[in-house]
Amino acid sequence: MKIAEIIQKLEEFHPPLERPETCDVVKIGDASAECTGIIVTCFASTEVIRKAIEEKANLIICHEPLFYSHEDTTDWLNGDPVYEEKKKLLEDHQIVVYRDHDHIHGGHGGQNTDGIFYGIMNELGWKDYVIGDMKKPLLYEIPQTTVPELAKFLMEKLNISGIRVVGSRDTIVRRVFFCEHVQGARPFGNKKEIPDNETIKRVRREQADVLIPFEIIDWTVSAYIRDSCAENMPKTILEMGHFNVEELGMRYMIQYLPRVIGSDVPMKYVQSGDSFSYITK
Repeated sequence: MKIAEIIQKLEEFHPPLERPETCDVVKIGDASAECTGIIVTCFASTEVIRKAIEEKANLIICHEPLFYSHEDTTDWLNGDPVYEEKKKLLEDHQIVVYRDHDHIHGGHGGQNTDGIFYGIMNELGWKDYVIGDMKKPLLYEIPQTTVPELAKFLMEKLNISGIRVVGSRDTIVRRVFFCEHVQGARPFGNKKEIPDNETIKRVRREQADVLIPFEIIDWTVSAYIRDSCAENMPKTILEMGHFNVEELGMRYMIQYLPRVIGSDVPMKYVQSGDSFSYITK
């Protein structure tokens, strides 16, 4: 099966995009080639590329940018040794990298359910705990637990070595809210991220005990959580990083991709690696 056919079948599996502009294109390589194998990952890092070479796979399906900016423009990288080495590695081994970002967030299997968050929900085993909209499962009411126990569970599921904690470690955990990006409501492409003040209002409205963001800054939601704890209203942020959390959505893809493409092309999920390591006192 040609790589272009696989990409077409995957895009048809997702609902049509609401807008024609998309970053979901072949980032590098010749999609007319026969596919020898597929690697699914969140970020096509140099380590993931080397794993693809080892597995004799010539298609990498990733979720995040290949070359360090949302649209993967590369003119500004010409002559940069990191970029040039990564590009050469891909070209020398004739590997195609396709990004599935807008499509998978737009829907899953013909439904308008965000495929990344659907995957996170399934990989965590939390389908029965969803509160509210299943189109984008963000809020859960789980069996009562502690912050350390929840953190341990998440580290095991995400295969990561640590979690940053903001707020109380003694919070009694029932409601967990995936609050997406906490970035100070700055412009992002042709849209604007959900303002952090709206996130704070939802934390209060939904009575969330633990927040799981993709990334955080110090001066909005984080500051609110710290003050909440100081005022005897304990809450906690467990921050693991953007790629680490969304990795689960791509890991779930490997469960449905064989059915989507209708082929026995070898395929494997490869974790793009824990984004962080920690030095502690």
